[in-house]
Amino acid sequence: MPLLPKDLQRFSIDGPHAAPQYIKATPAVVQLAEQLLDCFEFGVDDTYGMLQDSLEPICLSSQRHRLIKGLIHILEARLTFEADLPIDPIALREKLFTRAAEIRAEEFRKLTWREEILANTASELGIEVQAIENALYSDLKRERKITAFEPIEAEDLIAEYNLTLAKSLLLYAKKLTFTVEVGTDRPALRKLFQSLRFFNLLFEAQAITETVWQFSVDGPTAVLPQPQKYAASLASFLPSLYAFSAWHATSELEIDGQKYQWQLKPDDFAAPVMRFPHRLPEEAQMLEKRIEEAGKGWQVTHAYPLLQFDSQGVWIPDFSVRQSESARVAHVEVLGFWRADYLNRRLKLLKTAPKNLILVISDKLKLSEGQLENTGIQVVMFKRTPRFQDVLAAAEKCALEEAPDAPRS
Repeated sequence: MPLLPKDLQRFSIDGPHAAPQYIKATPAVVQLAEQLLDCFEFGVDDTYGMLQDSLEPICLSSQRHRLIKGLIHILEARLTFEADLPIDPIALREKLFTRAAEIRAEEFRKLTWREEILANTASELGIEVQAIENALYSDLKRERKITAFEPIEAEDLIAEYNLTLAKSLLLYAKKLTFTVEVGTDRPALRKLFQSLRFFNLLFEAQAITETVWQFSVDGPTAVLPQPQKYAASLASFLPSLYAFSAWHATSELEIDGQKYQWQLKPDDFAAPVMRFPHRLPEEAQMLEKRIEEAGKGWQVTHAYPLLQFDSQGVWIPDFSVRQSESARVAHVEVLGFWRADYLNRRLKLLKTAPKNLILVISDKLKLSEGQLENTGIQVVMFKRTPRFQDVLAAAEKCALEEAPDAPRS
């Protein structure tokens, strides 16, 4: 789902508070959404320019220009365009225009001069004339041909628009703090941790009670390297909260140099359908795969344990390894993306970490040996990609016996 550019975002400011201007599925709004959907559905097999022309009357007949353009922005992401043709349109135009310039003035009086140039060029290239016509201006957006549109109901489009408004406001977040009531459903809690890790978010978590957890997630305005990429990750994570019925969130925002607060609640708008991601970050995936392929007496386990550090702090590792001939287990966490200052905050927590935790740390974080002293855990450094041999050697040193079904949180 695309984020809305700044000129299409709609949010209100009330003193120190900010909030998206959500829309309701009123008859008028539903009718507007259906009109836009009709244009997109009938636009298949036409050019993008023709679709734009069909949308223009709707835009001109309404005063809600920003809303309409925002809905169109979302719908355009559901379009599929014709695949690039195996002809460079710029080189093709140059070839055709050069041949047209070589025609003598009297030959232009012939009505078929254009068809003759196209036919000769098509024969030379070994393609059909229509392929040349299709490719001639295929690099211009208005001339791109639409081949498919992913359908959506009007009410679902409205819900998606509201979610996109919320996601887009997170572009200005310094921090997102949310409290979730998970009850006794540990698998759901693990999935929430997995989602945070999947999107490479910088977060801290603590148990408020046995059934309520609080998370604090750094926002993109607090992240120095690649803030736009991080903003997209935080926005992509937001739907994960809607998998829970009881939660509340507060986001600290900074918009045009001014600070605001934004309160998020599960009933702000129709909840989207959420499917938790399961894939690990890339470096952890590669390491996990190499350990599995090596067959060195260790097996990767997918329990995704929640490791309790002190009375409140927790950490979820990327994966665990279990020795094939015993119940000895070590937990592996790959730190290749996180900022060094964030890790420094976590290092204090590591003093109470389980002794069978292995940190696999990128040299890019530029941590000194002194920062890693007195943690009591195994540390494996890497430059480009982690070596599975080093991780298994660390596992041999620190793995502890754990019952297969032992609780880990």
